[in-house]
Amino acid sequence: MPAAAAAQETPPPSGFHHLTSVHYDGTGDDLLTAGLGFDGLRGPLPAPADPDRPTATELRRQAVWASAGMRAGSGGGLGRLYGANVDRGRPLPGDGRIAGTEYRAVAGRGAGSVSFVVQVPDTFDRARPCVVAAPATGLGGVYSMVGTAGAWGLHRRCAVAYTDKGMGPAFDDLRSGTVMGYDGTTGPRKEVGDRSAFDPGLTDAERARFDAERPYRVAYKMAHSRTDPQATWGRDVLRSVRLALALLNRDRRSGAPRSGYTAATTTVLATGVSNGGGAAVAAGEDDRTGLIDAVVASEPQMNLAPLNGIRIRQSGRAVPAAGLPLIRYNSLASLLQPCAALTEPSAPGYATLDVPAARRRCAALVGDDPRLITRRDAERAGEGGLPRLAARALVRAGFQQRSGYLQLSHYDPQTPASYAMSYARASVDDALCGYGWARTDDTGTPVPYRRSELAAAFGTSPGRAPAPGVLIDENAPGGPVADSTSRGADGRHDYNLRGERCVDRLAFPRADAPPAERTWAARLAAGLDATRRSGDLHGKPALIVHGRDDTRVPVNHSSRPYLGLNARAQQGSSTVSYVEVTHAHHSDAQTPGLDNRYVPLGYYYQQALDVMWQRLRGQGRDAALPPSQVVRTVPRGGEPGHAPELTPANVPPIAAHPASADRVRVARDTVRVP
Repeated sequence: MPAAAAAQETPPPSGFHHLTSVHYDGTGDDLLTAGLGFDGLRGPLPAPADPDRPTATELRRQAVWASAGMRAGSGGGLGRLYGANVDRGRPLPGDGRIAGTEYRAVAGRGAGSVSFVVQVPDTFDRARPCVVAAPATGLGGVYSMVGTAGAWGLHRRCAVAYTDKGMGPAFDDLRSGTVMGYDGTTGPRKEVGDRSAFDPGLTDAERARFDAERPYRVAYKMAHSRTDPQATWGRDVLRSVRLALALLNRDRRSGAPRSGYTAATTTVLATGVSNGGGAAVAAGEDDRTGLIDAVVASEPQMNLAPLNGIRIRQSGRAVPAAGLPLIRYNSLASLLQPCAALTEPSAPGYATLDVPAARRRCAALVGDDPRLITRRDAERAGEGGLPRLAARALVRAGFQQRSGYLQLSHYDPQTPASYAMSYARASVDDALCGYGWARTDDTGTPVPYRRSELAAAFGTSPGRAPAPGVLIDENAPGGPVADSTSRGADGRHDYNLRGERCVDRLAFPRADAPPAERTWAARLAAGLDATRRSGDLHGKPALIVHGRDDTRVPVNHSSRPYLGLNARAQQGSSTVSYVEVTHAHHSDAQTPGLDNRYVPLGYYYQQALDVMWQRLRGQGRDAALPPSQVVRTVPRGGEPGHAPELTPANVPPIAAHPASADRVRVARDTVRVP
């Protein structure tokens, strides 16, 4: 039997186009491992036969390989205690290949397009049907959750519905005219035609002018779509579920519910990580018809509605800031991080820190802005004390004190820059705050992409400019240069203070700003407001897990205040169970310095899915979820890079009956965290 039949295009359900289906026999190719098996997922990135012209099958295989992340090794528990090859804490036998049918479809066109994949295993439980809706993590592509939520759902004989939320890896290389199609393959703009997943909206004349002024730049979908895709995350997830149900009904077989696959007959769980977690929550809020039964989210990135009196207290003390949207806490962090990093010389990445430039950043932060370093405090602390003041400013901004060790590794100016463009619906030729993206040479000067680099983007560049493209400071003295090597007016490296301050001013607008700046700030604010979450899940149960030390999505700006918003929406009786995990952060990376200090949050995400599943299928839908709680973990210890293996003793389970001292409680609009 062949590994897969040829992809067949059939009439799509209403609202979708470019629908294809492929059946994988589970031998040569499959749903979960793309034909690699568990051993192949542990190996190196599978290379295409022709790097300049990878096929859609080869690109899919690379994307599925990346989603499992199993090459990282098992010392941190991945692949041994949790992961695509582990179910309910036990490693699965065999190589993990799962036979079934995979559908791909698209809604919208070009810059406004959203990609979907639905996987239906041959073992699909038609008597007790279930759909797991798994929106992409981060800015990732449509396959980015196959190795996590996808594996979990397929192991339970569910169909799995994926979406890239309109923020996948599509791009337009403005010099060569190379674009990405819906299936990840690339080619000339005119040849790809209506299959293009992104169009920056430039006329031929505008494109030529822009390339003449700023050669070799690339536009990419997340930053330059001019559609604010975050605003439709919840609706995109709901569309993925409706697509899955429509396809199941189209291929109805013996054993199916008499009335077909509907919200009433099918269990639907929306789940995701980071941006995907925020999208799962958004779907729960946007669903007012009972399509979704429950939500599970890990470290969800959410922009919240104004808290209006909801407070957070940790260890009896009020936290200084809560509920800020990503664009605000991230732009502020980018200003402070190079200086604050000087307090943690053993932190990952410190060897690459330009210490003199970081000290100059410290001095530049001194002024009248109370969010940064005030002159009065600077005079008291002296020049040597400025890094400590920057670290304290991060804590005042709502970051955990223990996250100081992670601040440098999370310094990423392109995140606030790209989100500012996305919210403001900016075009690539606006070069908002003087930012662009390009491949560069060793001096940081923009140069042309290689064809193979553009061709590989579907699997190697989730939601960002194609690798190895970097953020460009278009306004640098002497001409455009890589942002990481940008210099100030005095000719010295300054981490592009000018650009970062511009983004911060748009995120925190000033009444006395110039008219053009006020206009962009207003556009950003409007786009941001379209993405806010209210906390109203309409009674749906939700289980959220989050690492206390998260520095990418701080708990004080996401899960903690969301618990308060949900309790208010439910008149004091929250339907959200919140699990905060100590010694866990946003990434499960086990690089030296992280391996001995942190435990993987992915272990608790998989456990949270099991807990919710037991409620939906085992104990009954009226059974209570575990109370909100802090899980106190034990780091692996040892020397950086030589931590002992993670064991169950390091990661105690989510407790059905946590000790009173570990309970997270909500009362009178106050979230109290031990």
